[in-house]
Order: sequence, then C-alpha cells, then structure tokens
Amino acid sequence: MSETTKETPVEAVEPSFKPYEGKADHPWEQLASDRARCPVAHSPALDSVQVTTYEGVREVARNSEAFSCTYSAAWPLEEPVPEEMQVFDLTDPPRHTRQRRLVVRALSASRISRMRPFAERVMNDLIDAAAERGGEFDLIADFAGPMSEAHIAELLGLGEEEREMVLRAALFPESTGTANTEGLESPEMKAWRSYLQETVRARREAGPVNDDLLTTLCFAEEDGDRFDEQEIGLLMLGLIAGNSSTTAAVGNVSCALEQHPEQKAKYLADIEGLNASTVEEGLRYDGPILGLYRRTLREADIAGHYTAQPGERIYFSVGAASHDPEVFDRPDEFLIDRDWKNLPASMAFGYGAHHCIGVNLGRLQVEVALATLYTRLPNLRLRPGFTPVQQPGPMVRAWEALPMVHDTPVLPRTDVA
Repeated sequence: MSETTKETPVEAVEPSFKPYEGKADHPWEQLASDRARCPVAHSPALDSVQVTTYEGVREVARNSEAFSCTYSAAWPLEEPVPEEMQVFDLTDPPRHTRQRRLVVRALSASRISRMRPFAERVMNDLIDAAAERGGEFDLIADFAGPMSEAHIAELLGLGEEEREMVLRAALFPESTGTANTEGLESPEMKAWRSYLQETVRARREAGPVNDDLLTTLCFAEEDGDRFDEQEIGLLMLGLIAGNSSTTAAVGNVSCALEQHPEQKAKYLADIEGLNASTVEEGLRYDGPILGLYRRTLREADIAGHYTAQPGERIYFSVGAASHDPEVFDRPDEFLIDRDWKNLPASMAFGYGAHHCIGVNLGRLQVEVALATLYTRLPNLRLRPGFTPVQQPGPMVRAWEALPMVHDTPVLPRTDVA
C-alpha cells in the first residue's frame, strides 16, 4: 500500500532512483522504495514525473491522446519532431496506426518462425568462431551483437556492402529524429539517402520478386496508400536501431543465469523444457528497456495517483512495472519456472499501440541464442572475478561487456538434423 494519496503533491517525495548519479547495476530496490512511497512522483534527477507501478505504466503507454511520443521517447524535446520524420516510436495514432498496419504482415509470427533455421545456423556459426579464439569470448561483442546484425540483414535482404552502409547509417541518432534534426546534411546521411533512393527505385522497378522486408516496405499498400521513400528509410533505421534491444536482452538473460547459480543449474538440467519460460522470466526480471518518456498533451489521470498537466514530461519505468508485487509474486527474484500461461505479460516489449512490432523476431533470437549457447557450451560461465557494469542512463538495461569462459570441448552443432 502506498504511503501517499492522489492529493499528495508529486514534489513531496523525492525518488531514490537517480540513474545519472551512478546507475545501480540492479535498481530494483530503489524503484521498489519509490513505488511504495509514491507510485507517481516528481523526479528532479530526471526532470520528469516518474511512474513505477504496472497499472500506471500501462495507463501512460496506452493513452496516446494524452501522452505523446512525437516529442521523442528517448527524451522529450520542446517541440515535436518534424512530421515527415514521425515514424513508429516518434509518432502517435492515427499516423502510427497506418504505419504499423503496412508493416505488421511482414513481421508476423508465421513469417518470423520461418527464420528459425537461419537463426540456428547463425548462432552455431558464432559459437564456432568464438571457440576458435580459445576459452574466452565477450558475449556482447562476439556473439549477441553480430547475431542481431545478421538477423536484420537477412530480414531486409541486404548484401554485404549494403549491410555495412545501412548499419553505419543507423548509428546516427539524427537519422531517426530521436535527438534533433541537425546533421542531416552530413556526408554520411547524404550517402545514405542517395543509396536509399536508388534502392527503392530499383526494387519497385523489379517488382515484388523477393519477400524480404525492404521489398515488402516498397510495395506495402492499403487503399492505394504506400510508404514514401523517406518513410521507408526511417522505418529501416528505426528497426535496426531497435534491434539493439535484442543484443541487450541476450546479455541480460545470460547474466541473470550467471548471477543465480541455482536457477542456472535448473536450466542446464532441462534446457528444452525450460528455455521459453527462462527467456520470458529473464525479460521480466531484466528486460532491455528500463524506461521511456512521453510529453503530456492534455490533462490526464495516472492510475488514480496523479493528474498530469499539459507540457509535463512523464518517465514511465517498464522495468519497475515488471517488478510490481501487485502483479508478480516475489518480483525481485529470478525464477525461471514461473507459469507464464497464467501470468500477465511483462512490460519488456512495451504496451498499447507502441507494443514492440519486432516482438516475434526478438523472442526467436533470444530463445535460440540461449539454448544454443548453453547446449553447446554447458561449462560456459562469466569470467571469475569480473563485475558487469551497466550502460548509464534511465532508458536501457544493457551490460557493457560480459567476458565468458569455458574450458571443456565445444559440443556438436545443434542445427544439423
């Protein structure tokens, strides 16, 4: 039960969660304290109203009319990003609804399930390459990162030269409008736009002969409505940038196993039976997104605790929501055998209109990555004496490095029938 009521000013309780003053590697205790004292509180550290309950986060995420993405979910700007740059996470319904409708078929569960053989081959190739280096490799740099890049390249139908160009362009925050609109005339972005113009024209002239995502975006149509060239480019860059969450998720779930030896032993004893629930629990316990922002457009209630006013920044912690004791029993414990068929979904993939459109691909990658790693390297473990360090800031949950060691033979590939 919270110690405050709706009438309590949000300024009355200063949150313990202060990610810019030395981010806690496991902030669950801080966020639990904030939730118990005041589920909705003004945070001087974030210069925003902080929301930490499952219900509060759900209300903010689903109320696009009051809480807008168009000012950037990374950090609300003073003005919305230009309309022509508003794609997916930078737009609200109905514009967002139109974009999602034109893309969702290309990322359907059935389509993504057909990528499993590719996923298994990629994971096994990366483990073979890591084994050739000896008994140590970095799980992020040598496995999870290249794995995510390979899947995006395959999904978009990119060749090696195209892959380098596209992945490099996605490193520019200006390209997706998440920071500001400066830098759009840089040589790198000019080269990207030139490549995109030629690629879209060539694919449209060739016709829908391939079923990769880039071709699908070129021909996606409903009632005569098609994506224009810039929308296709921004959608591509957004999907690529978003796939970094999968890199983080593989690292987070693996690290959780390493930090909970009893759960790891249980997992190793039944990888096939526990893989899906282990991934789901890992995403709940330590998902790749810690929190997101919205800008308030009109007065709106947040779970009966606070009435947000126009212009206010709202920081809603999906990580805190996934640790809410009102929803999950023993929320701060990592328990890989939870019965997810009878539990609400965690907030790892968001909620509402902006629920992650790549959820099927993300789950596939994490499930195949985890099972392949620990099946082929059952002796795999975090390098003794190494203390993982979190990337700074309130948005992401990602370990900067995870050096892993193994000193037994690598077992045979799992992608061979």
